[in-house]
Amino acid sequence: MAKLVLSENSLFGEIEQRAQCAHSNEKLATAHCVSEDFQMGKGIAVNFKLKYGSLGALMDQKVRVGGVAELNPSDEGQQFYVFYLVTKALFHHKPTLQSLAESLLQLRDRLLDLSINQLIIPKLGCNLDRLNWYQVRGLLFDTFESCGMMTITVCDPEHFEILPHKLAPLSEESMDFFGTSNSHGPATAPEVLVLPIDLCSASTNETFLKCLNHFNLKAE
Repeated sequence: MAKLVLSENSLFGEIEQRAQCAHSNEKLATAHCVSEDFQMGKGIAVNFKLKYGSLGALMDQKVRVGGVAELNPSDEGQQFYVFYLVTKALFHHKPTLQSLAESLLQLRDRLLDLSINQLIIPKLGCNLDRLNWYQVRGLLFDTFESCGMMTITVCDPEHFEILPHKLAPLSEESMDFFGTSNSHGPATAPEVLVLPIDLCSASTNETFLKCLNHFNLKAE
């Protein structure tokens, strides 16, 4: 299984540091999420556009949602690649986990083709695009499970730690999991408790409503 490492460095700071320490034959890559129109007008995408440019070359690749465009910047040397995960059609759209999963599969195959075993990324789709990091992290593990020699470094200088978390079962035993029954105590902080529910039926989900009542919360 690929190794997932969290870094408190900025993305480009981590890339620079790794490039200086890399062996002569070691290849590095970075990646981030974009739309088909390659607007890259907000967030970390702006930094990618300013640093690596080549919008014409990216557009010429005609990559659609679920695909990956790539650059091999000449000023960075032959051992560095930049990948653009196309996870939505237009810049004002939001990606889905499905579109990200499809792009990650394409990225994995391309990394293997190029014999790249060092990938440096931000928390993909988790800032302006609002995907859930725990779900994205799960996608990364599932996608790169067979890539035993690969190291994926995730850069998030503001929130680089992942709190321990548990996933509740999809049953009434979830009440015990949340410490809302008399037979089980609550999990200790700062552990994150995750209860999967169907948002379409949240207002009628008995377990969810009991948990809200127990913790004096209100559904909004």
